[in-house]
Amino acid sequence: MLSENTRAQLQQLSTPLVVDAMDRLGLQEAVLDPAIRPVEPNTRMVGTAVTVLMRSQTDRSKASLGRYSEALENTADLYCPIIVVEVPEEHHHRGIFGEGAAMTARHNGFVGALVDGAVRDTPDLQRMQYPVFSRNVSPGYAVGKVEAVSRDEPVRIGGVTVHPGDIIVADNDGVVIVSPDRLEDVINRAQAIREWENKVHQLMQEGLSIEEAINRVGEMP
Repeated sequence: MLSENTRAQLQQLSTPLVVDAMDRLGLQEAVLDPAIRPVEPNTRMVGTAVTVLMRSQTDRSKASLGRYSEALENTADLYCPIIVVEVPEEHHHRGIFGEGAAMTARHNGFVGALVDGAVRDTPDLQRMQYPVFSRNVSPGYAVGKVEAVSRDEPVRIGGVTVHPGDIIVADNDGVVIVSPDRLEDVINRAQAIREWENKVHQLMQEGLSIEEAINRVGEMP
């Protein structure tokens, strides 16, 4: 599980380093569709997934977002939760997360949002410096058109299945999902790769070729 220590370590690691570590460990590279981008460039986000699934609803009287609201209010004592929302493709042009949701989320300890769909109120999100990654930005209005049909169940975000409690690592390069039971392994390997890269790059700056540098340092961990 994510802790203060592991989160601090992840915040010092780029998503490419995390992906390289997963590859070297023989794990699936759970990288989201690159169309999912930070609302504010160069944003970083590390936290624990709290999932919500949306479905289309043509009957406005049944288009309840109650489970969405509940998810934003009850984090089950998770450390640094991130709200993760799957929106049906036909509503990807309608915003489901904006200033109001961000204020509620922040008040309840959420450190960011990940939306396979659209967000809106982007100037306000940027002013709040609230980390949000989404597929689209749109002023469209999703209320009355979608229903939150589940919370704390697996969702499909950017082509990757995200389970409740999964670890989300996001930066300007994209979003990576790490299983909590392999978190420490991934962190340790990513740190080792970073140290190896630093040594190789330093030798190259001193005039060695990349082959000479690798011969001196050894193969990548």
